[in-house]
Amino acid sequence: MQQKYYWIVGIIALVIIASVVWTNLMRTQSESAGALLPYVDFEATVISVSLDESGNYLEGNEIVSAPEDSAVVRIDKIVETGGSYDFDWASMGIEEGKEVKLNFEYTARPTKIITVVGETIQDGDTVSHQIVPTKITFEDGYFVFRVNGNSETETILPGLQEGSKFKTKLWKTFEVKVEKYEIIT
Repeated sequence: MQQKYYWIVGIIALVIIASVVWTNLMRTQSESAGALLPYVDFEATVISVSLDESGNYLEGNEIVSAPEDSAVVRIDKIVETGGSYDFDWASMGIEEGKEVKLNFEYTARPTKIITVVGETIQDGDTVSHQIVPTKITFEDGYFVFRVNGNSETETILPGLQEGSKFKTKLWKTFEVKVEKYEIIT
């Protein structure tokens, strides 16, 4: 009976670990690895922004989760679609000339995304990679996200407001959210 208990606990632990690893892989996958997933690359204009004001964001404080910001945007131009299978982006409202509500992975406000590389340790024939815990803080007027990656980089997103024109790429994953974007004129 006790052995059955250990098997159940072990299976639950493996499922949790697999979920965490899968989530981190989805976040840090490169565009070449993600090319199998359907994607749409487009230009848009912000019609309105809805900022999540439920948190109290104080300078230097660590934040438990990203604000759940969203924006209504008009799709000005679809630049490219692709991936390993055809996905009907129109089914999600992504069509030239249409307005659609989009959620943000990070936030619609000024953001810094700092990608860090965990430490790789070799012990004999075993090589392991230590994953750096993700962390969100509020510093100098920016939401600062520290995330795992393959190289150390810093990306600054200036924030979006009504009338902003931007370019982004959406991937068809479990949740379709705006991650990084580029302001255009």
